[in-house]
Amino acid sequence: MVTRTAEEITRLVDDHYDATYPFRDRMQDDYDLYRLHPYDAGDGYESYTSNEPRTYADKIVSWLAGAELSIRIPNIEEAREQREMNDAKEKFLIGVLTGADERLRRRLQPSLRESLAWYIALRGWYAGRALLHKDSENKTQIDIKPWDVMHTYWGEGEEGLSWACYKIQKTKDEILQQYGIELATADDELPIDIYDFYDEEHNIVTTGTTILKSATPHNAGRVPVFIGMVGPQPLIQNLDNKTRTDTIADYGESVYAANRGNYENHNFIMSVMMEMVARSRKQGIKIISRDGQKTLDEDPYKAGAEVALGQGEDIQPLGLMEVARETGAFMGLVAGELQRGAIPHSVYGDLQFQLSGFAINTLRQGIDTILSPRITAMEDAYRQITLLICEQYGTGMYDPISVSGRDKNRMYFSETIAPDSIFQAGMPEIRIVSQLPEDDMSRMSMAQMARDGQTPLLSDNYVRDKILGLQDADSIEDAINEQMAERVLPEASLWTLLSATENRGRPDLAQFYYGELMHLLMQKQMMRMQSMNPGLPPNGITPEPGGGSPPTTNPQVMPNAMMGVPPPAPTPQAGANVPPGTPRPGAQADDEVLRRMGLLGPRGE
Repeated sequence: MVTRTAEEITRLVDDHYDATYPFRDRMQDDYDLYRLHPYDAGDGYESYTSNEPRTYADKIVSWLAGAELSIRIPNIEEAREQREMNDAKEKFLIGVLTGADERLRRRLQPSLRESLAWYIALRGWYAGRALLHKDSENKTQIDIKPWDVMHTYWGEGEEGLSWACYKIQKTKDEILQQYGIELATADDELPIDIYDFYDEEHNIVTTGTTILKSATPHNAGRVPVFIGMVGPQPLIQNLDNKTRTDTIADYGESVYAANRGNYENHNFIMSVMMEMVARSRKQGIKIISRDGQKTLDEDPYKAGAEVALGQGEDIQPLGLMEVARETGAFMGLVAGELQRGAIPHSVYGDLQFQLSGFAINTLRQGIDTILSPRITAMEDAYRQITLLICEQYGTGMYDPISVSGRDKNRMYFSETIAPDSIFQAGMPEIRIVSQLPEDDMSRMSMAQMARDGQTPLLSDNYVRDKILGLQDADSIEDAINEQMAERVLPEASLWTLLSATENRGRPDLAQFYYGELMHLLMQKQMMRMQSMNPGLPPNGITPEPGGGSPPTTNPQVMPNAMMGVPPPAPTPQAGANVPPGTPRPGAQADDEVLRRMGLLGPRGE
């Protein structure tokens, strides 16, 4: 592919701006709403600016940013080896996204999800770059960075993007620090336009006249940029307009789509009300004098004011501004439309009474009208990001990457995952799950109903995977089996306690649990041998013939490899393993152990 010149890049960007300026103008208007640009009721009149646009948008952004990101590869009918590769790919993607958030925060930027939530809510679009590259030490680096679509430009091909460019501004000093190029003709104070351009093979950075980074292969196989919009509306054009510029303004809408015009109406009505309050506080007056030229030296409404009047002179209050009775109804109509076009006030906690379950469900459906298309957009964004990263990593051009984070089950992991695991694993399902408590309760209820009864409707694996959306179902099942064993078998519970105390560095407790475990196993073995040999003494002690020798323990009564349970591994705290009944070097007597635990008095009581 022939590389682009600086002039060609600026021409592509300018042409795309000319074709898409309507929705960029809309984005600027929406941002003015968000930052509460003051409403102007006109010279001499009180002006009111509602905070509704800001609080509403922040609520949506908070919901989107706080929702749970679920990355899962279905494992219902897969072999265990395949499930393990799928789990490795899930952890790889979780670790990659966790690392991306950490890098963004180091740059004093919001996390990837927070940025995407803001752009999706306020712009109605999302965009960004997802790229693998090697640093100066030949280590693989993953670069995921969100872009503001307001300043993102692109070209479309038959199979996707043919090029994409992010236009930002940097100072002369920033350019010197990042690219090592000093622009002699540039003003030290004024920002400079920078074009970060990607086609299917190369990355070029230019000011429009000066190349800051020459054509460099990015090895992504395609344009490493993700772009998308909110909503299902396709791009249309009117019959009387052969271009699309008149309708593209509605292509990918923000949360203000339904209320954009009503905010001005609301501000106007509230400004009128403020004007009435202001006039009632300082009412206008009419001054009557013979020549019509009389003025007052001070405010007659001021407490203790004295007004000198001559013969035939008088002051009278002007009548207050009257507002039509329909104003209240109009105000209520506007307020109702604002709620229907956004979210109800009850969502903000403004509720004086308890709602029924039906009412809560109805309220949630209204919220979903706003949230659902934006959740879908965020899922699409993460789907594009993960696909771009996996495609690049699967080429085999990069060394294995070490990742860490917490999986869906809140378990911490730190692993090095090779590209082969990514290539052979399945395709991930990306879900953004809202964190409303009723959602969790609903899923748990569905899972319980699916498993109830003598003939469950669904298998446990299906319930965990599809209904509960749990990752690593095998580990969960293993943990459940261990828990059930601990409830049924006391020795299993003691074994868990023994392992835990040794890991915590408590040799005294570990020794106590070890003794209890040995005692319990000996008892069970004795009971088993007693049932097999009714003539065997209850204590398993067989006297020697003649009765002169001390009693010995029947070898058959000893636990057979501890009934399948291996002895605890040697630890620096507990010392080496020794046969049961033999004191460990440095071990404390049972009485001393119990005394330190507070279970025995100083004299053994």
